[in-house]
Amino acid sequence: MTAPSSVPSPPATAAPAPPRLPAQAVPGVAQVWEHTRGEPSVTIGLYDSPVDLAHPSLAGAALDHRSPWWLPPGPDGPAAQEHGTFTAGVLLGRPGSVLPGLVPGCRVVAVGHHHPDDGPSPDPIDTARALDELLDAGADLICTTIAHHTASDDADDLLKRAVARTIAAGVPIIAPAGNDYGHHSVAPANLPGVLAVGAHRADGSMFAFSNHGPAYAGHGLAALGEAVLGAHPGGGVKAQKGTCVAVALVTGAAALLLSLQHRHGLRPDALAVRDALLATARPCTAEQTHGRPGRCLNGRLDLLAAARHLCPTLALPTTEPAAEPATEHATEPPASHLAAPPSAFTVRPLRRADRGEATP
Repeated sequence: MTAPSSVPSPPATAAPAPPRLPAQAVPGVAQVWEHTRGEPSVTIGLYDSPVDLAHPSLAGAALDHRSPWWLPPGPDGPAAQEHGTFTAGVLLGRPGSVLPGLVPGCRVVAVGHHHPDDGPSPDPIDTARALDELLDAGADLICTTIAHHTASDDADDLLKRAVARTIAAGVPIIAPAGNDYGHHSVAPANLPGVLAVGAHRADGSMFAFSNHGPAYAGHGLAALGEAVLGAHPGGGVKAQKGTCVAVALVTGAAALLLSLQHRHGLRPDALAVRDALLATARPCTAEQTHGRPGRCLNGRLDLLAAARHLCPTLALPTTEPAAEPATEHATEPPASHLAAPPSAFTVRPLRRADRGEATP
């Protein structure tokens, strides 16, 4: 594995993007919510750090939290819970709470990997076991925020077999492309069939740190990865950035699409959802990719286009809606609930460390 890296801080001259709730970060959510806010028959598997189960946004959520039985117990305080709590809130945050999520009606089975910043990184065998655990738990799709660096664009054989097993069972895996400027790829996002997710700014331009390259060709897309609000341990919310932020949004979008299939009596097909997201991704302009088209992977997330692709008989808009849906939740949470200003969000299992962002 290469040296740990993290999402860099924005340039000092850049104007900060205003924080957005998850539904404001994915255009088209309000329109899909007219049909479903997530079905209880859809189970999302999540491999991330532990979750603050007492967070008010998760009160009453269908969240089955499991410890990795194959590992010794680890820390479970606020620092260890930050990553997993953010992702769980983006997905399951209750309507009307301080952090409404994208699919509050769905179920999540979460395996919480303990990873203190000064501790050992989870290895590929841990991830392989977590995938098997989530598959056995009935996950319809799996989101993992764990990333394993590789200079060869290859991965451990046990991990490759677990990924292949999961996809062969009809369960797609959604994983961050990583925050390493494209210097190398990370597993499992670099493996065939895995939906790799990169990150773009609020203005649509790709972050320079968002990984790209041949390992992701044909099976990746980009989503907003800047100033997205998520649940924060202790009851607050916090804006974060990075490819792990984007992967939470794409997972929510995929769960919404699978819920649409369930709601309207179509045959649920999570792999078809993955393929629809890739097929309908909105191309980036040369300006958005800084002259490097590969940075945008297949394109940017287009939820409504994917929904029309999967459910052509539904009455859905044919034009891209505004980025901020006009719903009762399209307002920023009270300042008293904000844990801190927007900050960088590391791709687990990498340690947090600030470094300047290179020129695109």
